[in-house]
Amino acid sequence: MTASTNKLRQQVTALRPDWEPDQLSGFLYLEGGYSNHNYRFSYRGERFVLRVPFTRRPELNRHLEHRVYDGIAGGHTPELVAFDPDSGAMISRWVPGTLLADSDPDADSLVDYLTHLHRQLPALTHDYDPVAQARAQLAGADAPAWMERLAADLHWAPENTATCHNDLNPWNVIRTPDRRWVTLDWEWVGRNDPLFDLVTLHQGAEFDPDVLQPMARSYLGAPVAAERLQRCLTAFWLRETSWALAEIRAGSRRAEVTEQRDRGLARLRELA
Repeated sequence: MTASTNKLRQQVTALRPDWEPDQLSGFLYLEGGYSNHNYRFSYRGERFVLRVPFTRRPELNRHLEHRVYDGIAGGHTPELVAFDPDSGAMISRWVPGTLLADSDPDADSLVDYLTHLHRQLPALTHDYDPVAQARAQLAGADAPAWMERLAADLHWAPENTATCHNDLNPWNVIRTPDRRWVTLDWEWVGRNDPLFDLVTLHQGAEFDPDVLQPMARSYLGAPVAAERLQRCLTAFWLRETSWALAEIRAGSRRAEVTEQRDRGLARLRELA
């Protein structure tokens, strides 16, 4: 659902009262959002993106998200122009480039990207638990009993944690024309096993399973226990699949949601 130009101008100027409404133009709705409406627009010849959350998500800490945008140097995130941590509405500068989903990266490039990204992230005390999120999303969802048991039995208490993005899917990473990687959507930022971010990239890029261990070894500089990678994979697919099941329960029947559910159930069967 899109909003009128006048409504969008009001939303932009509520975030940036110093901007002149008649200089706002070219509003274009960006498809693909599940919890936010996103619009590209122009102000005095420069392009920006307006994010307007339409789903109330009390589990998100918008103040943490704001801190990440303010705390990362080196162009790893879009330039933040305005942010309301109470509503989650924000304006950022438009980032031209190619989505990771539409590119063909090699494993070494993704390891380098993640290494540099993690070095830039501010220290946080807030933990992100993908298994707890999966359990919450499974409540009331039409999930098979074996998946609920898997979620109940998986213990998630990483020994090594760091600030992580926690949702590095192929639509949240852009390769710019000047060869920078820019990372979007920091709603789930928090301390976690950094290999969870690596597993997310590996799975999103649909690399061969045999590539994961070398990627993890290259990232950490030492061999990684197979059990740790298995636990990250299971936690990732529990989170992804439970999200899809919750979306379907809420009435979303988009093809990509049902495809994620089916793929996730198949992967969890293999991992269980």
